[in-house]
Amino acid sequence: MRRFFVPPDVLGSREVDLPPELARRLATVLRLKRGERLVLADGSGRDYEVELTAVSPRSATAAVVAERPSPPEPSLELVLYQSLIRPQRFELVLEKGTELGVSRFVPLMSSRAQVRTEGGTQRAARWRRIVTEAAEQSGRGRVPAIDPPSLFEDAVSASGGPGIRLLPWEGERSQGLRSYLRALEDRPAAVSVFIGPEGGFAEDEVRLAREAGCVPISLGPRILRSETAGIVAAALVMHELGEMGG
Repeated sequence: MRRFFVPPDVLGSREVDLPPELARRLATVLRLKRGERLVLADGSGRDYEVELTAVSPRSATAAVVAERPSPPEPSLELVLYQSLIRPQRFELVLEKGTELGVSRFVPLMSSRAQVRTEGGTQRAARWRRIVTEAAEQSGRGRVPAIDPPSLFEDAVSASGGPGIRLLPWEGERSQGLRSYLRALEDRPAAVSVFIGPEGGFAEDEVRLAREAGCVPISLGPRILRSETAGIVAAALVMHELGEMGG
């Protein structure tokens, strides 16, 4: 069954009124009909199987027929600090990172980042829609958070706390991501990954990150695009720390 996130207050009774935007999707995009079933998730750990009782482009109602726990989220908290790059490429990181299990995204304004300053509210709403739809498609139990854009130095300073902080950097040659993670004595509960923009991090940013406790690591001998590096680093971290199955 198709799965959609809705605000928790929508699910306060056995008969529910669906949000107008979701009603429009169901009626005009998916062309669902009265009597069909879908799953509504409240983002706080519960799924509700519902049967549509009325559907139109302006409104939709449904009856709750079953309730169960949402699929479990990764036990690892993975925070991806992704430098701002071209909009379509940044949005690809949001989509694929959500599918991989990223807990939180922080758009990063590093010195070489391609920063868009216009349309902040509309851009944030679009980003939120992208991660929501990716979470629905991939069966996530909740929608990842997206922080407001942060300056690199502020993000490095604020990211301290439990867990480890990794800085994939093309200048690092002696330590790879996989070998570093496999050498850890204890599995971390949280991992923060800082991804540079096209052109990479500046030398002073790498130095600042080292001083703040970030560990520079290599993703291999090839130079990856920023969006590729973000997706690959997230996948490798999740795999090496046991969140990808197998």
